[in-house]
Amino acid sequence: MSNLSDELRKVFLFGVGAIAKTNEKSKEIIDELIEKGALTLEQGKAINEELKHNLQEKIAEKEKEINSELIRQVKDMKDLSDEDIQILKDKIKEVEKERNKK
Repeated sequence: MSNLSDELRKVFLFGVGAIAKTNEKSKEIIDELIEKGALTLEQGKAINEELKHNLQEKIAEKEKEINSELIRQVKDMKDLSDEDIQILKDKIKEVEKERNKK
């Protein structure tokens, strides 16, 4: 009978040990996942900031290109005939009317 109670005691202690070990490992895994999640979140924020910065740079570049092209076109207008200038004025009036409707 002593042998059986020793075996039952061992099985019981094995179960308690397994539960304790599982608890320890679960805590380690949870802590590791939380750490990885926080790290991933920080990396995501950094990438987002970098993308916003790059987008702002691209927008600024495009604005400079557009402004340069507009300036070039305005300079070219000095060669327009009186008739072309009148057509341009009429178009501007049309655009202004459309804009005022909105």
